[in-house]
Amino acid sequence: TYTSGKPGPTIAFLAEYDALPGVGHGCGHNLIAAAAMGAAVGAQAALSGLAGQVVVIGTPSEEFRDAMEGKIKLLEAGVFAGVDAALMLHPYTHSACYNSSLAFVALDIIFHGQTAHAAADPWNGRNALDAVIMVFNGISAMRQHVRPDVRMHGIITEGGVVPNIIPERAAARFMLRDKTQAGAEELLRRVRAIAEGAALATGTQLELNILGGAADVIALPTLQALTQANFALLGLPLAAPADSHGSTDFGNVSYAMPSESFYITLDAGEMPWHSREVADAAGREPALRAMLGGAKVLAMDAIDLWSEPALLEQARRELAARKGEGRR
Repeated sequence: TYTSGKPGPTIAFLAEYDALPGVGHGCGHNLIAAAAMGAAVGAQAALSGLAGQVVVIGTPSEEFRDAMEGKIKLLEAGVFAGVDAALMLHPYTHSACYNSSLAFVALDIIFHGQTAHAAADPWNGRNALDAVIMVFNGISAMRQHVRPDVRMHGIITEGGVVPNIIPERAAARFMLRDKTQAGAEELLRRVRAIAEGAALATGTQLELNILGGAADVIALPTLQALTQANFALLGLPLAAPADSHGSTDFGNVSYAMPSESFYITLDAGEMPWHSREVADAAGREPALRAMLGGAKVLAMDAIDLWSEPALLEQARRELAARKGEGRR
């Protein structure tokens, strides 16, 4: 935290720093953390002549594992109290502002059945794994009847012990994504019905646990325009804004206060995301240079907001209007 000593807006730079199990920094969060610190140092140098405060907030656990994501916990704990705007960047294959992200809900689907000898008396068993497989098949059949931007994906976390015992317990974990929280909740309703049908068909008992989720990102034209202008001032390339097909707990922050995030290039060409290729590129010199450019843009965005408080007020009005469009 650093303050100019004069009352003014509090601008937070958000530092993600978690990695992916078995992959490493396959989402480049090492660069997010470094950019937040770099932006804060740059903003601090200019803040003495302005009115306001800069804060760096470490935001772990953005990559969903098995619990509510970090920024949501920090919001609930009051860490963002008094913050007027939140800024961050995220690595990608190219630099661009993004207009939205997908909301998601994560859940565990567990079936409880009855063991039996798979050859001697299978009629006495109730196969929990069959129920899990039916859920996967049901979701696959459902894909024809959802919008193209919907994403539904899962893994089997438990599937039995040995093949000659009817599995008495089997489980799967799913993430359901849609453009809005309301859409994600409707996907959950439909998947719950599929799971209930699988339990009925197999004679098993269903246990469904909601693990967490995240909101969609609300992008604000005023803040996006600042980012675009500052990329141009630095002579950095910037692609046209586009929708993100990923999800992030930054979406929850964007519902709470004016917020801006943009992609910064790894400068390593096209590659599959959440991959070891990304983890390698995120530690190389081209990505580090690009990250420093992004840190400058973040600092310049903050300086613009301190210099022209009316911009922040305009962003607040835009946020209120977007939330009033029926988003949840």
